[in-house]
Amino acid sequence: MEKQTKLNLIYGRSGTGKSEWIYRDIDKKIDQFKNIFIIVPEQSNLTSEKKFFDITGRKALLNVEVLTLSRMAYRISNEVGQDAKSLSQIGKAMLIYDLLSKNKKDLHFLGKSEKNIDIVSNLFTEFKKHNILVEDLKSTDLQDRYTSLKLKDILFLYEKYEERLSNSLIDENDELTRLGKQIQTSQMFENTSIYIDDFFGFTEQEFVIFEELLKKCEEISVTVTLDQIESDAKKEKDIFYFNRKYAKRILEIAEKHNCQINLLYCDKPHRFKNAELLELEKNLYQEGKKQENVPANIQLFLASSPYSEIENVAKNIHNLVKNCEYKYHEIAMITNDMDTYAEDAKAIFQKYEIPIFIDEKKDIKQNILIKYILSLLDIFEKNWSYDAVFNYLKIGLLNFEYYDICLLENYCKKWGIRNSKWYREFTYEPLNEIQEKLENMRKEIVEPLINFKKSFMENKSVLELTQNIYQFLLQNKIIENLDQKIKSCPNVEIANEYQTSYKILVDILSQMVELFGEEKITFEKYKELLMARNSGVRVRQNSSHARPSSFR
Repeated sequence: MEKQTKLNLIYGRSGTGKSEWIYRDIDKKIDQFKNIFIIVPEQSNLTSEKKFFDITGRKALLNVEVLTLSRMAYRISNEVGQDAKSLSQIGKAMLIYDLLSKNKKDLHFLGKSEKNIDIVSNLFTEFKKHNILVEDLKSTDLQDRYTSLKLKDILFLYEKYEERLSNSLIDENDELTRLGKQIQTSQMFENTSIYIDDFFGFTEQEFVIFEELLKKCEEISVTVTLDQIESDAKKEKDIFYFNRKYAKRILEIAEKHNCQINLLYCDKPHRFKNAELLELEKNLYQEGKKQENVPANIQLFLASSPYSEIENVAKNIHNLVKNCEYKYHEIAMITNDMDTYAEDAKAIFQKYEIPIFIDEKKDIKQNILIKYILSLLDIFEKNWSYDAVFNYLKIGLLNFEYYDICLLENYCKKWGIRNSKWYREFTYEPLNEIQEKLENMRKEIVEPLINFKKSFMENKSVLELTQNIYQFLLQNKIIENLDQKIKSCPNVEIANEYQTSYKILVDILSQMVELFGEEKITFEKYKELLMARNSGVRVRQNSSHARPSSFR
């Protein structure tokens, strides 16, 4: 007899206890299944584990594990084996830049600008998420000539991109497609119950994964934020329209596989501690009725600028902690425009002595080691120009005091030292202690760079050039100097950024070698590729700090 999977669809409005139902159900069934997996989006991973402990009162997870889909893909790939290496977002940006550069004569609209790299990268990501293949684009017939030519460019690039990946590399967005196939042969889901929580919907890739999991496990429970399964409301006025589509698609897949379906409706609000917040949840995006009473727990502040807006927030937080016995970790500030508010928030909260953690991704071109390498290459590209040399020195990874750099800068301004003058001994003033110090600095700056340039300017492959850069960093103790900078940095946030900068650089250089290892390349093209990898790419800072011995 064919196994019949049980599907629990737990639905209800926001704050009605859907997640709590899941964790209490797990607590009851913890001895019933060999494995229990809670699948959540990336941003919910840690909070879901905390919720489980808080609600169940348990001290440890035994056969219960919180997983994201990317983590599941990693686990299953290790189980069933994988040959292809993953191409990260950084590698993807660089590969697209290379394709745009090499094929510009065949393109009608797209050039190799930073904007176009982002456009093409985002399009490829959407294609992957929705399982759109090159063949699907080829079969698309558009009447509008202008749009048709744009599509022709995208198709051309997409086909070239897929060819370059072939069997040795896999786009990070293809990992979920591969996961859907690998679940079929995995032994990970025998005698297993799966709980899917906190998702607002699935992409086509994720629906395939859900369907494969449905075939393998004993029971699946899915939460959906939804008022009711069926509704006659028009699409434009239905705030649950997409959630309803998500729920119906899940039910269709379950019916297709003859699952036992159990609908559970949560209708009692638990999250909101006062009537005003409950009323807000019900009517925020609806044509709600006007409230006659002035709310005591909701405040509006009309600010003249983002700066004054954040300063008002800081004053309120200061008052809550000082006079109302709140703790800082009990307070959150939410915005949908992080770029506008982040820097002001850091400055203002420091002024009010309020600790702040900003959950943001950093622009990768702010990485101190990448800035250092780009400034190093800049010196040769701009022939030892004044700006190039002192940008290189002021990054702060050389063994010079800042005061001495300023002294050297004034000296160079005074005597017009640039270009080939850096190769000559400093004899512009009578010999004295300062003149001797500056001459020693010149030698310390110039000699390693001349040696580096000699090895770098030869006709070499990307692998050899990358190894040269890596050896230069080691030989000139740049990594050691960065470690000292981390230890002496009083700002924890900046120290953490420095801490992760090495790993990010290694990831970038490793991906360059993976994509272009034996390809011969010019000095200028190497710098362009390194800069292209920085274009628009943002990464989340973390604490890992692994160091490989070489690039192979």
